[in-house]
Amino acid sequence: MMRSAKRAARLLPAAEGLQPEMFPTRERRARLHTDLARAWWQRGRPEETTHALLAAMSEAPTEVRGRPAIRAIAEELVDRHRLVPGVRELAGALGPRR
Repeated sequence: MMRSAKRAARLLPAAEGLQPEMFPTRERRARLHTDLARAWWQRGRPEETTHALLAAMSEAPTEVRGRPAIRAIAEELVDRHRLVPGVRELAGALGPRR
């Protein structure tokens, strides 16, 4: 198992008790969601990844649009998983491709 996949496997159970309202700023709440999105993506779960990215966008869109690694995940979702619920909304929220 790859090192990042091992971290993803540990992150998801560890994050179960975390709630966005536990974090004082919109950016920290968005980072929680992007961290979860990355973990779901590494586990091959596009629907959960989309949900987490949309939650991050609702808190602080620049955490998705402006972070190259997270934006790459979002763009790959749009390219490869068009039928997943929420992907069209995510595509619109991302704006034009770079």
